[in-house]
Amino acid sequence: MFERFTHDAKRAVLAALGAAQRLGAEQVAPEHLLLGLAEGGTPAARAIAEAGLGPEAITEAIEADLVAMLEVVGVPASVVDSMPAAPRGDRPDFGVHGKRALEQAVREALRRNERPIAAEHLLLGALHAPSPTLTRGLARLGVEPARLVALVEVEVAAVRR
Repeated sequence: MFERFTHDAKRAVLAALGAAQRLGAEQVAPEHLLLGLAEGGTPAARAIAEAGLGPEAITEAIEADLVAMLEVVGVPASVVDSMPAAPRGDRPDFGVHGKRALEQAVREALRRNERPIAAEHLLLGALHAPSPTLTRGLARLGVEPARLVALVEVEVAAVRR
């Protein structure tokens, strides 16, 4: 499947794997793709920056969501804060939501009659097949997914001019 990915899209997927591993996640999810896409000179990275998101803010939102979910099941934030995320020794696999985001990225490219799958397709795939963590994280950061979709569309159009 990755043979159709552009260099930037492959780099973003590898960065997402690294982010998931660094954050101690068991699976790569759309929020990790967002982190992987946040850097570089791609239309996706520019759209993410235009939305006011940076890697630090995205990471903080992911971690805040984890703390909130643990508090729901009775684990206080003080316990979580005292135990920083332990990076995984192995590479996590793509989870259900991460796989859906990749599949949606392929669909986005097909819908646009574009053979290569670029970083912007990955961003649109992550936004059209979001995980609950990504949805809550974007809300926490005050970013509407539809606004991010519109921003990436503008960035792609600017490149094609």
